[in-house]
Amino acid sequence: MPRFENWTTLSPEEKGLDEVRLNQMDREIAAKYPNILSALILRDGVIVHERYYHNNGSNDALPVMSINKSILSALIGMAIKKGVFHSLDQLVLDFFRDMDLSGIDPHVHRLTLRHLLTMTSGFYYTRLAGDAQPIWHRTTNSRNWVEFSLKLPVRDAMGQHFNYKNTDALLAAACLSRATDKPIGELLEAWLFQPLGIEVPRSESEDPQRLGIGPVYLPARDMAKFGHLYLQQGSLGGNQIIPAEWVKESTTSHVKNYGYFWWVDPDGYSASGAGGALIQVIPKQQTVVVFQSKHLRRFKDPRDLVRHYVI
Repeated sequence: MPRFENWTTLSPEEKGLDEVRLNQMDREIAAKYPNILSALILRDGVIVHERYYHNNGSNDALPVMSINKSILSALIGMAIKKGVFHSLDQLVLDFFRDMDLSGIDPHVHRLTLRHLLTMTSGFYYTRLAGDAQPIWHRTTNSRNWVEFSLKLPVRDAMGQHFNYKNTDALLAAACLSRATDKPIGELLEAWLFQPLGIEVPRSESEDPQRLGIGPVYLPARDMAKFGHLYLQQGSLGGNQIIPAEWVKESTTSHVKNYGYFWWVDPDGYSASGAGGALIQVIPKQQTVVVFQSKHLRRFKDPRDLVRHYVI
């Protein structure tokens, strides 16, 4: 994988895409998608479409929102390969024996990393109108986000009931941070961003104990670079950065079209975030589609654009 500044830019037709259709997509974004700030398409490792909106540009690193969950998934796969975790069936409480966990729900004693990665922890977590998340609001107002989360009641069948929630990603990140005795931002920089040539400010955890994964800011081209790494089965120039078996397993559906912090689509898989941030990988077409976005409370999902104009 070459560095992006050296990648070739070709016309869509040279890679089998319809430029007229992509120009129609460009106009539709401008007219109907106020949340979208960029659109970038790679095919065969070549940039075939790149547009920016609302004064955003190619050097602007914007928050990727919950795409950081998929980035965390990559780190966990790398941690297993490095022997940091012995398996996804490792118990979560193994990493938090020093915390006051008196009175926790008995089910939490069998909570595993696998439950967290598949969003099947069973913890009580509600969503209200406008995507309000009262449990997460209470979590971020607590003195110890991890301890608060581990003390939540288990309401759903652990390992069976899918419920997308920030709690599971927080706990997965905290397990990794405890296992390595390093903040997630440091691991992200050393294990993933430096090998990819990504140079952005270090992600800083927001919880008081600095155990979670904080906001990640990336330009559109670096988002595409991460997606292309997955398209190449985790390999960069002969160097296996993410284990190929992890790329396959984490982007395979385990419950409700969800892998390990990745969404599984009919034509591939995607990492997505609030407001419409998206990295969509379409293996059969050797294509990666990226959208940067701003977080509007009500927004249109750019996957519709991919289905209509790209696939």
